[in-house]
Amino acid sequence: MKILLISGGNHPFEKTTPILEKLFYENQKKVKVTESAKELESKNFDFDLIVLNTLRQKSYKNDFTNNQQKGLKKLISEGVGLVSIHIAAASCPDWKEMKNITGGGWVTNGKSWHPPIGWFKVKIEDRNHPIVDGVSEFWTYDECYCDLDYKDNNHTFISGSVDNKIMPIGWSSKYGKGIVSNISLGHSDIGQNHPMFQKLILNSLSFVHNK
Repeated sequence: MKILLISGGNHPFEKTTPILEKLFYENQKKVKVTESAKELESKNFDFDLIVLNTLRQKSYKNDFTNNQQKGLKKLISEGVGLVSIHIAAASCPDWKEMKNITGGGWVTNGKSWHPPIGWFKVKIEDRNHPIVDGVSEFWTYDECYCDLDYKDNNHTFISGSVDNKIMPIGWSSKYGKGIVSNISLGHSDIGQNHPMFQKLILNSLSFVHNK
């Protein structure tokens, strides 16, 4: 399995991306880390799946270019798997297709919000979903994203709860021939070092790769 891990942006990716890179390496995955994302433009794309641990926006001068947007859309629609982590789905807020690819996610300057980072319980919504295989409900110190954009055909597998309201924080979806996992956990190294978070990510890799 060859993974393109796209990083960079206004979040502590300098701490979290090395955690993911190490996790993939220790589980016999080949991984290339990039912040330029120029690989999305290549006619010779040579990866099985893409992991987004990034935030691409014009205000940070790292938004995906038009060609990179076209490349991402083409790759996923043709069957390359995608795992979107934490804030990644908020990338390219002016490009509406991004939310269609990820099944939704954080809405920049919109309805989405989260309480201050802290402890909350992650609950399993579908015990039969392959991404939660071997995962138990767990407490994590992270951001519980609320009121995300959420597409009708998503399949939620984990949730959080704020003010007694259930919030979907992990789902799978399809985009063309591509399979997608979106997990909104993982703001910091604390959250990404949690064994259950890492199990969710590893399961996601297998799920989006096994078409």
